[in-house]
Amino acid sequence: MTAARTQDPLGAALEVLPEALRRDLPERWRHFAATAGRTAAAVSGDPRLLQSAPAVWAASEFVAGHCLRDADEFAGLAETVHRGWTPGELLAGVPALLEGAAEEAEAMRRLRLFRRREMLRITWRDVAGWAALEETLGHLSELAEACIRAADDWVYARMAAKHGEPRSVDGVPQRLIVVAMGKLGGGELNFSSDIDLVFLYPEAGESSGPRTLSNEEFFIRSGRQLIRLLDEITPDGFVFRVDMRLRPFGESGPLAMSLPAFANYLQRHGRAWERYAYVKARAVTGHRLGMGLYSEVLRPFVFRRYLDFGLFESLRDMKSRISAEVRRRELRDNIKLGRGGIREIEFIVQCFQLLRGGADPRLREPGLPTALARLAETGQLPDEAITQLRDAWRFLRRTENRLQQWQDRQTHELPDDAVSRARLAFAMGFEDWTSFAAALAARQDDVDRWFRRQTAEDRVAEAEDGVAAAWRNEDGDASARAGLAAAGFDAPDRALAAMRALAEAGWFRRLDETARQRLGMLVPALARGAGELAAPEEAFERLLRVVAAIGGRSAYYALLNENPAALERFIALCGGSEFLASQVAVHPLLLDDLIDPRVMETPPGRAELAAELEERLAGVEAGDLEAMMDALRNFQRAAVFRVAVADLTNRLPLMRVSDQLTWIAEVLLEACVRIARDDVEQRHGRAVCGAREEALRPCNLAVIGYGKLGGLELGYGSDLDLVFVHDAEGEVQRTTGPDVVDAGMFFARMTRRIVHLLATPTGAGVLYEVDTRLRPSGKGGLLVTSLNAFEAYQREHAWTWEHQALLRTRAVAGEPGVRDAFEQLRARVLVDAVRRDGLRSEVARMRERMRDSLSAGTAESFDLKQDAGGIADIEFLVQYLVLQNAADMPGLLRWPDNIRQIEDLRAAGLLSDEDGALLHDAYVEFRQRVHRRALANAPGLAPVEEVAALRDRVRALWQRVIED
Repeated sequence: MTAARTQDPLGAALEVLPEALRRDLPERWRHFAATAGRTAAAVSGDPRLLQSAPAVWAASEFVAGHCLRDADEFAGLAETVHRGWTPGELLAGVPALLEGAAEEAEAMRRLRLFRRREMLRITWRDVAGWAALEETLGHLSELAEACIRAADDWVYARMAAKHGEPRSVDGVPQRLIVVAMGKLGGGELNFSSDIDLVFLYPEAGESSGPRTLSNEEFFIRSGRQLIRLLDEITPDGFVFRVDMRLRPFGESGPLAMSLPAFANYLQRHGRAWERYAYVKARAVTGHRLGMGLYSEVLRPFVFRRYLDFGLFESLRDMKSRISAEVRRRELRDNIKLGRGGIREIEFIVQCFQLLRGGADPRLREPGLPTALARLAETGQLPDEAITQLRDAWRFLRRTENRLQQWQDRQTHELPDDAVSRARLAFAMGFEDWTSFAAALAARQDDVDRWFRRQTAEDRVAEAEDGVAAAWRNEDGDASARAGLAAAGFDAPDRALAAMRALAEAGWFRRLDETARQRLGMLVPALARGAGELAAPEEAFERLLRVVAAIGGRSAYYALLNENPAALERFIALCGGSEFLASQVAVHPLLLDDLIDPRVMETPPGRAELAAELEERLAGVEAGDLEAMMDALRNFQRAAVFRVAVADLTNRLPLMRVSDQLTWIAEVLLEACVRIARDDVEQRHGRAVCGAREEALRPCNLAVIGYGKLGGLELGYGSDLDLVFVHDAEGEVQRTTGPDVVDAGMFFARMTRRIVHLLATPTGAGVLYEVDTRLRPSGKGGLLVTSLNAFEAYQREHAWTWEHQALLRTRAVAGEPGVRDAFEQLRARVLVDAVRRDGLRSEVARMRERMRDSLSAGTAESFDLKQDAGGIADIEFLVQYLVLQNAADMPGLLRWPDNIRQIEDLRAAGLLSDEDGALLHDAYVEFRQRVHRRALANAPGLAPVEEVAALRDRVRALWQRVIED
């Protein structure tokens, strides 16, 4: 090219191309200019299009060939190529796409021309750098979906005209449900991909016309015609190659299947690879009739409510077979199936989706980039992994498109000739093949490293060592002791004895081969990890006690084998802490939470807890109460475990532990109130009240926490003492319908629903045990009471112990106005209604009865709560002083918790500084011990000699204040 010619856009663009790519382009362009006439002139008048043309033609023979063969097609492209794709634009044109096409040949032709027009536009924009990867993949996916919908509508109209409308046995019209799988299902279709489809229909029945067909036959015939419209090669080419091999029973199965039969197939025959495949499944036709496909059929099959770490073994086996096929076919340069390729990224992401998506709805994303973002949000993968996998996925998908855009041919193989390599490197934005290959290799290395780490492939292939040999007992005790000593055990005999005891246990002998293999990986790994701790023998014995407690539930062994980070945390926490080891041994489900790295961080605050719970609940299908209850329980278990870890690793003081546990309960109560209200309002409408019909206002409910919940002192495993109140009053108290009931009945049903959500056992356990006996009149009273009735009872009928209990109350959930009204009510009652004459003796008698009936102490063991000088004495003493003086000092009623009440009593001069400090220190010490005992699943007892001095000082203060 001369210097003068480089001034025009075309010449400048040609000069940018590598020499190997620009050799014949000037001649091809001159031919186009000579034959295309006005089209060439119009293109030459568009500098942006002209400047991009050499790069696009050099990268895509598909584009260049069509432009040269059909100038009119290029003219149409020139008009649309500058306009970016807007989601929905192609789908909006579906009704008109095949309108008036009377013959199949005409329908085929229109679909193929439509596909070619859009593919040319997509390629030009992509190669020219005018479209982001997300636009390219989204545009391709919508193109396929639009073609499927148009073809389905056309086929349905022809079939219904001939055979009548297919209907269920109840007469409900039916439509074919086309389920898109793979990249189309995820909205990530690549340039020249097959489309993987599954054909379903709602239910059995027959068509309504004179030439009746069963629904099965109707939709099988429809499916065949649909495939032919899309897949058959004509002089105009094809639309999309259709692959139906993912359907139930594969190529031997029926082409179309009813939803009930499909659900039965998944339940009886569904395999691990099918769960993996259906992560991306998405209905692209028949949406209204197929709306239950996901919620009722696919979600329960794909996203299990329990964690199944055996899944990794199945998927690793799948990957091994694919790798063997890659080696057999010498596909080392295959960017999809080869080492570090697209398939490995998909495996990593979709394994975590399958593993955790049942418990966390945020992970149920069909699109890989969005799923990666959710894995980052939920802490399932390190930030480094997310960044590298996202970058590698984008790079590999762009490479995949560039390979396929050359000739519109499905390929994933890197080229081996110099010109093709130069073309691919240039299309990817690199100066030469060497720099592109280096960038690709770096990303493949990143992917392969994370794949091996996340699927434990490195450890599966880990070289044998002395610890593994010791577990298998192959070379005798001397060799086993040497191997354990090399792993860091100072007393290898003791570690070997623990191994032998495990291997000789009866439960171990009853394990199947899969479980034995899992333990064969796990026990040596635990030994290696314990060998690095301060007291390796004790740590190893603790860890093996947890293993023994898990017994035959080998999915938990798979959990630890398949997640190195979880294994490290398990060894550090349970190997180093008797408390946590005991807790996990009793509740193995806590192992599930070890895969979340946030378990080692300071637990979140109340607002963060509320947001996390909302995210979990947002993904639960509306109306699925069981899933809702499981989501609540899974959240609670994970949140409490994080608190326990922070507690036992001394990252949270006692008061913060109680705050955290109380916040968890509060956000769960708020969620239960909202769920219950929505449920009852759906049937009965809003509750309203007032003096007359024309002046009604909404009325609402609040939940009152008593005891430890009310006092912000919740412990591990604490019950919830709850009372429910509402603010309905006036002559009219009813709901707005459709099913109108009395407001009192409305709140009673809402309350029963709340208690059901909290206390009913499910597969995930019980959320909280609930005690409602502190309500007015106890067991004989109404479950929910109006504020007016509650105050009247407290003033006229309540016992002293009920006023003591009221002192430790707080509105913890429900409508803010009702909560505020209760707090004011509480203060009025405790100022005006307490019977202060004889209060001291009444408190003393009540405490004595409690001590006699509830204490579990002995001469050697002190009951931290109920024995004299324990927690209950401190609580009763503080309650007496507050109640006795509240009429004169109402400020004492500000707080419901003991610690701040003690501080207020000291500030008011009702406790000396010395006595206040004693009560504070004793209360904190005793509660800390109760916490520790609760974490060890042990009763709240302490050796008398350890607490005698503090106990005796509290007893002396009790006697001086209460008994003298």
